[in-house]
Order: sequence, then structure tokens, then C-alpha cells
Amino acid sequence: MKKRILAIDDDELMLLTLEAFLIGKGFQVLKISQEQLIEAAISDFKPELIILDIRLINSDGRDICDELKSRTSTSHIPIILLTALDYNEISRIDCKADAIIGKPFESGSLLSTIHQLLNS
Repeated sequence: MKKRILAIDDDELMLLTLEAFLIGKGFQVLKISQEQLIEAAISDFKPELIILDIRLINSDGRDICDELKSRTSTSHIPIILLTALDYNEISRIDCKADAIIGKPFESGSLLSTIHQLLNS
């Protein structure tokens, strides 16, 4: 059975790129661009991993991540934050994400991180 990944980003091109890459690697992907849809997506799709952009139009992915990690029902889901911040800024990010990857992401690094988190 294919592992389910929820991709959240307000950049439609990034979502399409992520979706094509992940489907090509054998994952089932649900992509959403609005933070208001996250709760329903998690409830219906039951993702085994979430890829979440830090800078969404109306919210901060770090806050969403911390909220999901604080709930018993979603705390077990690994979360990878994607960000266009530079690596010095990334090193200062304080949140409960399982991994943080810079944009543009290196596909091998992203895939390695996904496999590591899904198999831990």
C-alpha cells in the first residue's frame, strides 16, 4: 500500500512539483493550498507524513506544525517544513517539526528525509 503524504503550500507550482515528484516515487499525495483545509484533509486522507511550507498567505507553518504536534490525534504524524529562508535562518527556527528543508529542495535529500521519517 502506498504511503500517504499531505503537501501544504500556497504556491501552486511548488505543489504541482512536489506532487509529481512524490507520485513518481510511489507515494499517494493530497495537495492543499489553504490552511483552512488542513483539518478536513487530515481527517479524511489520514496522512502518514505532512510536508508544510513555513510561509503561507495567512499563517505561519511553524504555528500550524506546533499545533498539530500538540494534539494527541496528530502528534505522531511526521512533519517536514519547507522554507525559502536561508540556512542561517533555518538553524534558528524553533518549532516541533521533525525536519526542515530549504527551497528549492534537493530531491534526493527530500526523499531520504521522507524515508527516514516514515521508517522510524
